[in-house]
Amino acid sequence: MEHPNMNVRHSLFRRVLPLSVIAIGLIVLLVLFQNITTRLADLREAPNDNLSWTLSQVEVEVLLLSDAASLVGEDPSQLKDVRRRFNNLYSRVSQLRQSSVFQAMREDQQFLKYLKMLEFCTKKLVEPIDSSDDVLLTKIPDVLKELRKVRGIAHDIALTGIRLNAEETDAERADFTDLLVIAAVVSAALIGLLVIISYFLFRQHKKSQEVSAAIERASTRLKSSFDTSLDAIVVANTNGEIMEFNEAAETVFGYSATEAVGAQMADLIIPPQYHEAHHAGMKRFNDTKSPKLVGQGRIEITALRKSGEEFQIEIAIGHAEDENGSIFVAYIRDITDRLAAEEELRIARDKALDADKAKSNFLAVMSHEMRTPLNGLFGTIELLQETRLSKKQTEYIGLAKNSSDILLHHVNDVLDVSRLDAAKMDLSPKSFDLKKFFENIITTNQTTAYSKKNQLSLELGNMPDRNVWMDDHRLRQIAYNLIGNALKFTTGGQVKVKAHVTSGLELVFSVSDTGIGISEDNIEHVFEEFYTQDKSYDRMASGVGLGLAICKRIVDLMGGEISLESSLGNGTKFTVVVPLLLDDKVKEIIEIIPTSYDPKILKARRILLVEDNDINRHIVREMLEKDGVIITEATNGLEAVQMAEEQKYDLILMDVSMPVMNGIDATKEIRNSGGLSAEVPILGLTAHALPREHEKFITAGMDACLCKPISHEILAFNIEGLLTAKSRGRSIAGQENAPYYLNSNIVSEVKDALGDEKFKNILNDFQIEIDGLIKSIPQLIDASDYNELAAATHKSVGSSGVLGAECLQDSLRVIEDAAKTNAKDAIISEHSNLSDIWRITFEQLKAL
Repeated sequence: MEHPNMNVRHSLFRRVLPLSVIAIGLIVLLVLFQNITTRLADLREAPNDNLSWTLSQVEVEVLLLSDAASLVGEDPSQLKDVRRRFNNLYSRVSQLRQSSVFQAMREDQQFLKYLKMLEFCTKKLVEPIDSSDDVLLTKIPDVLKELRKVRGIAHDIALTGIRLNAEETDAERADFTDLLVIAAVVSAALIGLLVIISYFLFRQHKKSQEVSAAIERASTRLKSSFDTSLDAIVVANTNGEIMEFNEAAETVFGYSATEAVGAQMADLIIPPQYHEAHHAGMKRFNDTKSPKLVGQGRIEITALRKSGEEFQIEIAIGHAEDENGSIFVAYIRDITDRLAAEEELRIARDKALDADKAKSNFLAVMSHEMRTPLNGLFGTIELLQETRLSKKQTEYIGLAKNSSDILLHHVNDVLDVSRLDAAKMDLSPKSFDLKKFFENIITTNQTTAYSKKNQLSLELGNMPDRNVWMDDHRLRQIAYNLIGNALKFTTGGQVKVKAHVTSGLELVFSVSDTGIGISEDNIEHVFEEFYTQDKSYDRMASGVGLGLAICKRIVDLMGGEISLESSLGNGTKFTVVVPLLLDDKVKEIIEIIPTSYDPKILKARRILLVEDNDINRHIVREMLEKDGVIITEATNGLEAVQMAEEQKYDLILMDVSMPVMNGIDATKEIRNSGGLSAEVPILGLTAHALPREHEKFITAGMDACLCKPISHEILAFNIEGLLTAKSRGRSIAGQENAPYYLNSNIVSEVKDALGDEKFKNILNDFQIEIDGLIKSIPQLIDASDYNELAAATHKSVGSSGVLGAECLQDSLRVIEDAAKTNAKDAIISEHSNLSDIWRITFEQLKAL
């Protein structure tokens, strides 16, 4: 950006340059005209004609002298005339020698030669002419002879002089002509320059008029803006005197412009307590020209109305210079209403936060209050399953277990929503085979499809040749929800699952069905929480309306998109697009979860059970006493602190929500007490399922935390882990991270679809198949018959999926993949795990 002084210099240069050129041109023209005048005067005074006459007279005088000398013989009295004529001739010759007008001619060599010859001849005639008459008479013939020479010389000098004079005259005329041409050119140039300057001056004048008009319009607009501005505008000088006061300022402060203009700003609109600071600021600016508030943007300060009321304003102060010096322009806005609105908004926000907190508290309480009785229900069912039951009783227990699982699923859905609302749900990527993932999904849902006479199919497009990194748990949750919905609302139709990976590393999979479809009015509500399409009493499918909402939010968390296409009566298609990463390190990673516990480790262990609920205490005691555990009970945290201080236990099972003292405070007290059990492992048993609550429990001093309801297997396994320091110092997130063996929903659906008798027969066949496979594996390894081993395990993978034996299915897949690559060590390693998994899986299947 150019400096203002630079612009001024440029403007001044543009104005001075033309004037300077004109002035120089006029001076040159004046000099030329002066030279012309001088030349004209010289020409007027020039003796050009006299020169020619003088030169001619020399020859004439010679002729006259010759004529006079010729007459002397007849009339001697003519001697006097001869002498007079000679004097005239001599005078003419002397003039040629001495006169300045002949100086230029004398510089010519020929003219000078003739002049010298003429002088020589005339000097020779001086002696006879100046002699007596008698002598002169005798010498007249000599004189005449000499005069004949002189006449020729006079004629030559006259011609030469006339020629030289003519040449000089021509040169002077040429110079004069050049001078006139130069004068004409300069005059024309000046005239042209004057025309150009006149044109530019005209344009400048026109532009100045336009600028003046624009300034006038801007001034009018400025005045209009000043007068009609919604903000108060106050203009003051460096003495603090108000110079301008617009209508908005009159409205804001209560003074008229007549009252305000000329008055001190401090006396009118600044509260008394700020007068000193105001005057100090004005003085500082006048002394140093250093502003404090000027140019600092919008600031909030307190102002004063005419009524004496103090109020908050937002002010921005600008600084400008005019012919009278510095001025300040203040733009002022009354923000009383805005501050009131902000206060209302803050109150509304606080209420919203309180409501959200109340919601979170409600979910936490609901989780606790529902999970606590669920724990008793699950434990009781599990204990009943371990007793001798009639066929009818077993059927009833199975129905109760199935209903309990559905209820727990709904509770978990609500908690998933709570986690998403609190941004506490984190993705846990792991490496897995995407193709097998979808094959497993289809296998585990085939029974449900069969029960409703649906055809469930899978169509895989481009799949990576290596594992992918994704959160398989959340991806499975999405797939199960979409496929489950499709099967739920389709009877005797088709459900197709298609999946492929794009070149941009995006997983695209869709679930389409030929079911009842979704009306256009309901499509926009499908992903809303607690929304169900059919709200009538005869709904064809159960559910709380959270599955699709959770899918949508998990997909968003993954950075993907979910969409749907549907019309009522024509089926529905859901499409999910999520990014993924390829695992370049390994072909496949299978997480091997410990699948059993050793009752010997639990036997004779002293465990303090802290639980206020009688039912839960009874169930946990019954579970653990079967393993030989010695249980001591406490009904609240205070009792637990006292007992842990006095007795040495191997482990403490700590409930969280209890009267007198809760589990968190009790844990802290035990850890800080220095008692006999201050260092023993503490395993939390709680119905509080939110992740941030579990973090709080671990921070308080618990070694791990299990979320109710809890099965005997899970509880015993985690106790064993803490006792053997396998899990010490980390959080066990509950059943989500605990070993899984059966998908109870699938098993229940198979059993309901087949009936007890057929289910029992299939179970016997399945036992024979798996037992035979486990026995044959060492033999096939020894024979290096890996193809047969891969084929046998592949068959059992399908059987396991149909019966919901998911943990067994995963283990069989590990062996199948290892057999395909002849990985003997991997087969041997997994074979031992397979035996344990099958033992527990079969026990659970028999218990159904």
